[in-house]
Amino acid sequence: MALMELNELLSCSGHSIVLMPSDASARQCRDRIARLRGSHDQAFIETVTVMPVDQWLAELWDATFPAQQVLRPIQLLAIAREIIEDSEFYPENCLNSMAITRQFVDAFQLHAQYQLSDDEDFYRFSAEYQAFYHWQRTMQDKLNEQSALSGQQLAAKLCTLLDESALDLPDQLVLSEGLELSPAVNNFIQRCANKISMATLADNTVIESVPKFSSAQQIIQECEALVAWLSEKFSAELEHNKALDTSLFAILVPDMKRYRAVLNNVLQRQLYPSGLFPQPEQAAREPWLFEASETLMSYPLIKSAWDLISLNTRAVPLEQLSRILRSRFVHGWPESRSGRANLDLRWREYLGPETTLRSALSLARKMEVDEPNVSNVLHDLDTMLKAMPARQLPSSWVRFFDQLLLNSGWPNASDDDVVVQECRRGFSQAMDVFRALDRQLGEINHDTALAWLQHILSTKRFSVSRNWACPIRIMEYDDALGLKFDAVWIMGLDDSTLPRRVEPSPFLPLELQQQACYPNSDPSLCLQRDQQLLRNLLRSAPEIHISHCRESDAGSPLGPCTLLAEYIDDELRTSANRFTMHGELDMPASDLVRPVDPSQHRAIRGGTGLFKEYASSPFFAFLKYRLNLREFPVTAEGLDHRIQGVLIHDTLQFVWESLKNKAALDACSKLQLAALVRTSSERALENPELSVARFGASLLKLEKERVITLVCAWLDEKERARLEDFEVLSTEQLIESDLMGIPLRIRMDRIDKIGNKLLVIDYKTGTIDGRSLSVDNLTEPQLPIYALVQNKQQQQLDGVMLAQVKSPDDLKIHMRSNWANSVIAKKPHDSDVDNPEKWQAELDAWSTALQEMASGILAGNIEHDFSQNHSRGFSAFLMPLLRDLSIEEDAQ
Repeated sequence: MALMELNELLSCSGHSIVLMPSDASARQCRDRIARLRGSHDQAFIETVTVMPVDQWLAELWDATFPAQQVLRPIQLLAIAREIIEDSEFYPENCLNSMAITRQFVDAFQLHAQYQLSDDEDFYRFSAEYQAFYHWQRTMQDKLNEQSALSGQQLAAKLCTLLDESALDLPDQLVLSEGLELSPAVNNFIQRCANKISMATLADNTVIESVPKFSSAQQIIQECEALVAWLSEKFSAELEHNKALDTSLFAILVPDMKRYRAVLNNVLQRQLYPSGLFPQPEQAAREPWLFEASETLMSYPLIKSAWDLISLNTRAVPLEQLSRILRSRFVHGWPESRSGRANLDLRWREYLGPETTLRSALSLARKMEVDEPNVSNVLHDLDTMLKAMPARQLPSSWVRFFDQLLLNSGWPNASDDDVVVQECRRGFSQAMDVFRALDRQLGEINHDTALAWLQHILSTKRFSVSRNWACPIRIMEYDDALGLKFDAVWIMGLDDSTLPRRVEPSPFLPLELQQQACYPNSDPSLCLQRDQQLLRNLLRSAPEIHISHCRESDAGSPLGPCTLLAEYIDDELRTSANRFTMHGELDMPASDLVRPVDPSQHRAIRGGTGLFKEYASSPFFAFLKYRLNLREFPVTAEGLDHRIQGVLIHDTLQFVWESLKNKAALDACSKLQLAALVRTSSERALENPELSVARFGASLLKLEKERVITLVCAWLDEKERARLEDFEVLSTEQLIESDLMGIPLRIRMDRIDKIGNKLLVIDYKTGTIDGRSLSVDNLTEPQLPIYALVQNKQQQQLDGVMLAQVKSPDDLKIHMRSNWANSVIAKKPHDSDVDNPEKWQAELDAWSTALQEMASGILAGNIEHDFSQNHSRGFSAFLMPLLRDLSIEEDAQ
C-alpha cells in the first residue's frame, strides 16, 4: 500500500476518507489539515473526511437505509441476560448474572470480530464452550427476529453489500500508519481496495529520540518529579496566568484509578495552586485535563437526580432521604435549607438506617406547622410515587422519571451554567439509550429499570468541556495511540505494567483464539502487541521521559519495564509547593477562657456528665457544655450502646421492683427467675426509644433474649452470692442538688440497705475499672458526687459499688465502703477501702477533687493532656479540634 504525505492528500481529487484509531486522533488530524489549508479555505471539509474506523462503517451502513438495526452494547446485554438466565447452562449458585452476561457479550463480539469457526466440535470440551455455543446460536436467532445485528457483525454485512455494489464508497481511502484492524474489518477494507484507491498516511512529524528514564521510590515522588519537569517547561506562563495554547504535553499512566488522586493533588500544590485558593474576581483555570476518566454518575447534579428517581414507597436508606432533603438541586433551596437541616437532625434522632418516605413525612408534621415548605418537595414526590405503575416499558419509565424530576424542581439551577447544561445533555443522552431498550426488555418493574439505568450512568464516559486551553493531557497508554504531542512523560512503566498478562476469553476455545491471532490468547502475541504499543508511544513526541516506582502500593519491589531496549538515565527531579502560608498566633500564658459569671451558675448544664467530661479533658468539657458542640448524628445498624444500656437498666429496675430483697431472690427457682426477667424485659421494651418501626421486631426479639440471658447470669452469679441479706430501697432515684453553685441532677440506679448500712449501686454495661473512683484518675465521678450529696442528709451513705453487667462471662464488682471490701467473697488487699477510717479519707479526697473540678469549670480552665489517649472516648468526635504543637514540631 502506497505511502502518502498529508500535503499530498490535500491535493488529491475527489472525496477522500482518512481512518484513524480514535476520535481524539481524528480531531488532531483534522486540526493539522486545517492548519495546512489555512483558516479561510473550507473546501477541504467537502473533499477530506477524517474519522475513526467504527464511525465510517456505521455511516456506510446507515447510508444504505438498511432493514437491520445495529444495536448498542447495552441492548446486546439486555438480550443476552434473558437468554442466559433462562438457559440450562446458567449456574444455580450464581448470585448475579450480569458478570457472566458481560463476558458472554464480549465473547460474542470477539467471535464476529475475529471470524471464528461455528463448528460445534470445537465447543464440546468444556461447560463454558458448550454454554457459549448454545447461547450464541440463541442470541443470533433473537437478533434475526428483531432484524438487528451487533457492531462487530457490521463488517461482514458490508462485504455482502460491497459485492452487490450497494455502498457509496469514497474515491480514496487512507489509513493512518500503524492502524490496527480486526480480521473482519481488515477483510472488508482489503476488498474495498479492489474498487477504490488505497493509501497509508505517512507519519513524518516525529523524530525518534532516546527516552530519558528515572525511578522513584513511591508514586508520590514519581508525581513530584513529573511536576518539576512541567514547571521547567512553562512555569513563566503560569505565573502570568497564561496557558500554552500551541503546546501539548501528554502524561501517560497505566491505570487512571491508581494515579488520578495523587497526581491531581501534586499538580494543584506544586504547579497551579490557584485552584486551591480561588479568588472571587478570577476563575481558576487548571491547565491539565484527565481524559476519559469520569462517568456521568460522578457528577453531583447527576447523583442528585439518581437519588430522586431511585426513591420508592418501600424502605430506603435514610442517607438517601437526607441527601434529597438537603440538596441544592431541588426546589426550596436555599430559602428552606435551615429548616430542612433541623428536620434532618430530627430524622437521625428518631429513625433507623433504613426508613420509608411515609415515616419520614410523619416526623415532619410538627415542623411543618411553623415551616410549611420544609418538606414540600417530599410531599410532591410521595404523591407521584403512590401513583407509580408496577411495570411499564423503558420509554414509559423515562417519561415517569422526567416528570418526577420536574416536580422536584431539579436541577434548580440556572441554565446559563455550563456544567448544568452539559450534565443535563449527558443525562438526556443516557435516558435516550435506556429508552431504546423497549424491544429488548419489554415491560419491567421499577427495580429492573433502575438496575439498567444505573449501568448506563456508571459506564458512560463523560466530561464537561472547558472553554480554555489545556496543554497538559493525562490519559492511559491505549488512549494515546495515534496522537502526537510536543513532549510525553510515560509514568508507571515497570515490569508489572508491560508486558501485560494474557487474558483469553473463557467462553471461546483457546485453539480458535490463537489461530485467529487474538493478542490476549497467547503470551507471544500479547508480547508483540505490547511491544508495538510501546514503540508507538515512544514515537508520539520528540521528547520522551519515562519513570516508574521501585515499590508497589503493597510494598513489593518493582523493576523497570523489560521491553525498554534503550534509554538514558536521568536524575529524579524534586519540587515543592508553589505557595506558602503564614499567620500570627498568640499563645496564651494559661489555658483559661472567660470565667462563668456568678449569675449564670444556675444555668450551667451537664450535671455529673460535666464533671465526667472535665475529668477526662477540661477542654472537651468546655466544648461540649459551654460551647454546646455536638456530634452530627449518624444512623447505624442495630442498637447502639446507649439503647442497650437503657434496656438493661430498665429490666433490672423492674426485676427489683418485684423482688425487693435477697430473700425473695433466693426463694426463686431458676425457671421462676427467668420468667420474672422475661416479663421485666418485655416491660422495658415498651420504652418509646425501642420502637418496632425503627429497629424491627426480629432485632428487638434477639436483643430481648440477650438481655434475659445476661440479667439472669448477673442475678445468679453475683446477687445470689452476696454474703449478707439486703433490701432494695429504691431504683432509678432522682436527686437534685448542687456543688459550688453548679446544679446537679443525679439518678442512681439502685440503693440497698444491708442491716443498718446504705450502699449505692451504679450499673455499667461497659468495662469498669476500680481506678476510675480514685482521686488521681476520677473518670467516674457520679458515685462520689452522690456520696457527698447524701452525706449532707440525715442518713449518710456507707458505701458505693460499680457493677459491670457486660456479658454473662464478664461480670464484675468493685466496691468501697466503711465495713467491707465487697458484697461477695473477696480476698483482702491493702488498697481496699473497707473500714470507717479509710472510707472517711476517701470521702475527704473526693470532696477535695470535686471542688477543684468545680473551681476549674467556673474559672474557665480548658487545659488538655495530650499524653492521654482520647480517641476511644465518648467525645472522640472532638479530636480534630486538637492540635498537639509538640507532635507537629517533631513531624516538621
